[in-house]
Amino acid sequence: MEIGVLDGENAVSMVNLATRNSPPEKVEYYGFDLFEGSTFHEVTEKLAKTGCTFRLFKGDSVETLPSAVKTLPRMDLIFIDGGKSYSEAKSDWENSRKLMHDETAVFVHNLNFPGVKRTVDSISRSEYRVEIIHAPSEPETALIKKKA
Repeated sequence: MEIGVLDGENAVSMVNLATRNSPPEKVEYYGFDLFEGSTFHEVTEKLAKTGCTFRLFKGDSVETLPSAVKTLPRMDLIFIDGGKSYSEAKSDWENSRKLMHDETAVFVHNLNFPGVKRTVDSISRSEYRVEIIHAPSEPETALIKKKA
């Protein structure tokens, strides 16, 4: 699952990586974004070419994600790159964590934004392992997993 799909390039990369371990028809992708302009159509075309099963949710994730989590399956991977304010980032995290199983990896991108950093800093270290990743030419990203 990805929050903040933008142009779909990251979505395609995620699906392509998943197809290393599973056939494309077994890979499921769920994307949340405002999809302004023609991006919804463009992302749909890109994902259709991968052969995966996908569903895109158009609108603000603060509004679309809470109802979607009621019907979505548990996720293996969640990439949060949506709104940068504290209220948006906190909402994305709180809703995403409902979709975690014991092995889920959640990546939170753009820790250089105060609202995103504050959200990650507020995550319970007694429940979750939080590792900060410093990738070259990328903003800091947090990797979050449930503690065993």
